[in-house]
Amino acid sequence: MRHRIRQLGPATLAPAWRGLAHAFTAVAISLSMTAPVMAEISGATNPPHVISVADPGAGIAFDGSAFGHGVGLCQWGARGRAASGQNAGQIIAAYYPGTSIQKVLAPETTIRVLVHSDLDVASDETELVSAIGGPWQVVASGVAPIPVPVDGRLEITNPGGRRWQVKARDGTVLGWGPLAGPLVIRPASPDTRIVLDYRPSGDVPGRPKTYYDTYRGEILLYPTVQGIDTVNRLGIEDYVRGVVPAEAPASWPDAALQAQSLAARTYAVFRAQTRARQAWDVDDSTWDQVYRGSWAEHPNANRAIDATSGMLIMSGSQVAQAYYFASCNGWTENNENVWGGSPLPYLRGIRDIDPSGAPYDRDAPGSTWTTGSLTVAQFEATLRVDATMDVGTLRTIDLSARTASGRLTAIRLVGSAGSRTLAPETLQARFNRLRPPGVKPLLSTNFSIRWTSPEAVRQTQAGATFVPTRLMPRIGGTGTASVPGSGTGILALPGINLLAPAPAAAPGAPVMVATPTPVPTPVPLPTRFDLTSPVPPRPEGLTNQHFPETGHNVGGAFLRYFIDNGGLDIFGLPRTEEMLEEGRTVQYFQRARLEFFTDKAGSAYEVQPALLGDLALEGRRPSAKSPVFDSTPGHQYFPETVHGLHNAFHRFWHENGGLDIFGYPTSEEMDENGVVVQWFQRARLEYRAEASNGRLVALGLIGDEALNRKNWLPPPD
Repeated sequence: MRHRIRQLGPATLAPAWRGLAHAFTAVAISLSMTAPVMAEISGATNPPHVISVADPGAGIAFDGSAFGHGVGLCQWGARGRAASGQNAGQIIAAYYPGTSIQKVLAPETTIRVLVHSDLDVASDETELVSAIGGPWQVVASGVAPIPVPVDGRLEITNPGGRRWQVKARDGTVLGWGPLAGPLVIRPASPDTRIVLDYRPSGDVPGRPKTYYDTYRGEILLYPTVQGIDTVNRLGIEDYVRGVVPAEAPASWPDAALQAQSLAARTYAVFRAQTRARQAWDVDDSTWDQVYRGSWAEHPNANRAIDATSGMLIMSGSQVAQAYYFASCNGWTENNENVWGGSPLPYLRGIRDIDPSGAPYDRDAPGSTWTTGSLTVAQFEATLRVDATMDVGTLRTIDLSARTASGRLTAIRLVGSAGSRTLAPETLQARFNRLRPPGVKPLLSTNFSIRWTSPEAVRQTQAGATFVPTRLMPRIGGTGTASVPGSGTGILALPGINLLAPAPAAAPGAPVMVATPTPVPTPVPLPTRFDLTSPVPPRPEGLTNQHFPETGHNVGGAFLRYFIDNGGLDIFGLPRTEEMLEEGRTVQYFQRARLEFFTDKAGSAYEVQPALLGDLALEGRRPSAKSPVFDSTPGHQYFPETVHGLHNAFHRFWHENGGLDIFGYPTSEEMDENGVVVQWFQRARLEYRAEASNGRLVALGLIGDEALNRKNWLPPPD
């Protein structure tokens, strides 16, 4: 059954507001909509900050500026800066002060993107997966990879239990089985793209019957209690190719697109660090940042992405939280003023104006806006739905608590039933959910209230209707997101079930979408083993080797390093696939974690073992030092760490890579659980006099131990 729900294309997308922290939620609305009706604003004077209310039937309007949370990079401001001659580095330095741009990602780095969640297959339905461009494979646990011709298809059915079957074009069944575990759909050619017929998606402009449901890389189907989750695993650069044109018009200057590429790639890596225990790193929607697959790619955006390949915005050694948003009308904001928490030095509000004093984003359609008119009584009705906001008949509205940018930090309401102080984001979300038909949403928390007339109220609301929204759950977040194309675009948090009609965008107008707000420190999730669970083999060859003992692949630079430096004896079996950790591509082995250093690519040091020995000894230092002695054959003193190395340990260290593989000694020989051991920066050597293979020295399983500390290894059988 084909689930085609029309969704706005890239030039008409109604973007949803990102809202993931402190109940910061707002309605999706296109910045490319026809310009706001500003006639009501034109005659207004500066409004008072404290409004006295006498007549519930009086008309009011909310007038504001900026679209988005205001933290980090202002997308329309970046466009204005690029047009004025600034390069991408200057733009990044302006919006993320004190950061640097560093090339830290390996070419092989992959990312996992949630592109559909909770697919519910009814007993009378068949969901389809197909491909274009080349052949593909379907791989299931316990089944040899099934080759599929380009015109074949995968069917997912539920005749009393979920199952899959692969068919050729003539209907011949090539393979089948129960969908009880992850199913991998893999391109068998660089030209192959996987098509998800069941994913609700929009039309690709200029390509009849073509939709944003087509992807590079692998597709993984994860059966869950709620349904089937669909994850696209692909190279991070290919991922960014599907993000940048969805977040910024490809017609923008190169420098603006390069800045957007840096922010999008950095944001994705930052989010991946927070979701290591989940089966996916980023969502494809405005919950994180918009990703629309291979059909979204554009040559202009690709040029900007290639120019910044592998580069991240770094704050010291940490990946920056590269938030971005649509427009700021000349002011960005401090992160703590919007979301609370600790101030981040690179998320400081700035006066975003050019030398003439004009905002860099002055051309942004959403730099100033108005909701249109409603009555005081209608505004009171939006408050009464929630007892924590209801003050009865309004008497005063105090909008005087503001930051330097004009954003509200608190709203004080006084009424016949008492007074309350509300967080601006909470009132924004409530208003956007329950506003009268015809009244536009609040696009930011920088707004004031202006008196209007009964005629203005009638003009705003004449003929408008409210369109309810069917909601679709999203895993991993804190609320729900709407089904694309349902006439609304929303995000909701617990207790704030936002329902809001989104106006259609003007055809051909540029589109901007605000980026997500930060989530609070996450509550520990139930232990997940997705990262260490076995995966199907990739094609064997010079660039890949699959290890069936643990079910993982080693490829590219990691495979070269593994083979050249002792293989299984030194590193043990792979425990994960390549993954992102602390902004770097890494892979865990039983005895090590290998890390890729892009700035050293092509040299002998592009791959290095991590300092897992140092990490394991944190909290156990200082250890006893060695007396100073002169080095002799079989004995060596290291002044760098004030430790000695002797006899069998000394011989093993020298014969198997020495400093480059193991690092300096960080302890003397010692007894641990009845075994003589010695710690090094990257390893632990163990003396095994009883070893049956005659090898008196072995390496400790400190890679496994590091994974166990993270609760990433499944318990032993």
